[in-house]
Amino acid sequence: MMKKLVTLLAIAAVTALGTTAVLAGQAPQTGVNGSMHDITYLGGAGYGGYQQDDFQRVCIFCHTPHNAQPQGDVPAPLWNHLPSTVDLAPYAWAAPANNPIAFDVDPLIGPSRLCMGCHDGITAVDKHGPDVGTAAGTAAYKALPGTPMGSPGRAITDLTVTHPIGFLYSDAFAERGPTELVADSQFFINNVPDGPTTNSVTRAGYTYGTKRISDTLYGGYMTCASCHEVHNTKNSPNNPSVNTPGFTPNYFVWAREKNSALCLSCHVK
Repeated sequence: MMKKLVTLLAIAAVTALGTTAVLAGQAPQTGVNGSMHDITYLGGAGYGGYQQDDFQRVCIFCHTPHNAQPQGDVPAPLWNHLPSTVDLAPYAWAAPANNPIAFDVDPLIGPSRLCMGCHDGITAVDKHGPDVGTAAGTAAYKALPGTPMGSPGRAITDLTVTHPIGFLYSDAFAERGPTELVADSQFFINNVPDGPTTNSVTRAGYTYGTKRISDTLYGGYMTCASCHEVHNTKNSPNNPSVNTPGFTPNYFVWAREKNSALCLSCHVK
């Protein structure tokens, strides 16, 4: 009886550890495993109908050690996913003062096009290969109400209604100056103090992380990766003392969303 009890406790302990490992990526700075970028986990959890990788791999949906896609002009180390072929119009500046800020010929320059390989709502999220594992993925991103994949906003089909990307940050800074934008040599904000005494212009009491704005630009261009940290390892850590309890508002982003730390990292408002 004692032997059976010990065996059952051992199984329970392993199961608990497995559960913790799967869910670890749901919190900031806990890695891609078990996160919303872990397609094998999402497939097993039934989110989106994605096919899991044959060997239960995580990185393989984006990267491969062998037979990678030609890199070309896109910064895609050992890329293993179908690139998006969408062609979208860029954001239209609302303020006339911004009109001289030009967009690149391809507003999805650099890593933005890689992101759209899953987030365009057309390209199969679970497609990888061509000659390893489950290569023939078929499920494009779709919103599933009541699940972690419930937001339709994660499929980007119209750049005119998103934060602008595909422009040189230096051009924007030259047009708007330090009273509107922060120089790209500055760091992302780690914490904005609570309270009505907080002054977003003088930034009194703000604390900063170790990631500079310039570190997240692609050849100086603003891209999806300028705000988003896709591997969930170097983003701002989750700190209950400065985050809303029960939420992880800095998930996949370089700075906390509480008190708009992410926005205020670049914008002076």
